[in-house]
Amino acid sequence: MEIKYSLKRSRKRKKTLSLQISSNADITVYAPYFTPVAEIDRFVEEKRKWIDRTLRSQARQIVLPQEKTYETGEEFYYLGRLYPLEAVFDPLENTGVSFRVDRFVLNCPDKREMKKYYFALWYQQKAKEHIPVRAEHFSRELNLQPRGVRITSARSRWGSCSQDNSLAFSFRLMMAPPQVIDYVIVHELMHIRQKNHSSKFWRLVIEAMPDSFAHRRWLREHQDMLKL
Repeated sequence: MEIKYSLKRSRKRKKTLSLQISSNADITVYAPYFTPVAEIDRFVEEKRKWIDRTLRSQARQIVLPQEKTYETGEEFYYLGRLYPLEAVFDPLENTGVSFRVDRFVLNCPDKREMKKYYFALWYQQKAKEHIPVRAEHFSRELNLQPRGVRITSARSRWGSCSQDNSLAFSFRLMMAPPQVIDYVIVHELMHIRQKNHSSKFWRLVIEAMPDSFAHRRWLREHQDMLKL
């Protein structure tokens, strides 16, 4: 496919050609005044891989979620689905987050950090209710007994297994689909047997959960969406 670009010639340039891509994906080539068009086209073609890589990177940045505002209509993930928020403040009602079938309801003064705090608190509570139960289920199924299970506020690490086989999971997992949460639990349980990410470890994970790579890919593709 032909690469479209704008050309800017300069009498001050002697030999060098250069190429820039703007933040809105416009491609500009800077060339000495008398450089033949064929030579410029050849130069652009040689840069095709770099151009494609840069444009893909810019596209990913565009779709990254903006910082949460916690306003009515904004959507939040819960167990892999997006639900809208209804933000209100009634001082006579309990402050915090509740979930009502098809939406979140946040009763809180209009202060962003306070709203974020109550949302995190809600996810933490749901994680404490859900994750230890699923961990116990897979512990029995796989005959692997962790020393304990705790919930953390980790931002970029979904789960961990310590040297003494204590498991930890981020409350942010509650934004992912149930089967993805199960995958992370199985992943960390398997570290009781294998304390690394060797090929042997991945064979153990796949044996326990054949579609584990699909769940792993979902987390990788959605990790920027699962934030508060």
